Amino acid sequence: MSANITLSMSTLEQLSPVIRIFAHPLRLRILDFLETSTTPQRVTEIVGVCEGAQQAIVSQQLKIMRDMEILDSERRKNCVYYSIKNAEVLYFLDCVRKFDLSSESSSHTPTTKI
Repeated sequence: MSANITLSMSTLEQLSPVIRIFAHPLRLRILDFLETSTTPQRVTEIVGVCEGAQQAIVSQQLKIMRDMEILDSERRKNCVYYSIKNAEVLYFLDCVRKFDLSSESSSHTPTTKI
């Protein structure tokens, strides 16, 4: 890790909205699914992996990520297909995967809710 690099306030302000994307479990699930998909996925397929979430809620999360230019969307006839547009966000997703809260030896298990 590069602990000796100081991030400027300007950089942090630009990154903050992108980092907020990872504060929602449904958006994380969508990104995880799209990363492992070899082709763009229809909204109905994305809803299918979102464990009981309503299509309207999933569509709302897709729109947020599309507006942040994290996802690409393409309309084909009456279906919309989504894929990851900004591959840089996958670095964050890798960090999330490495942060294993289920590990008994984990020293970073939160003790209070934020």
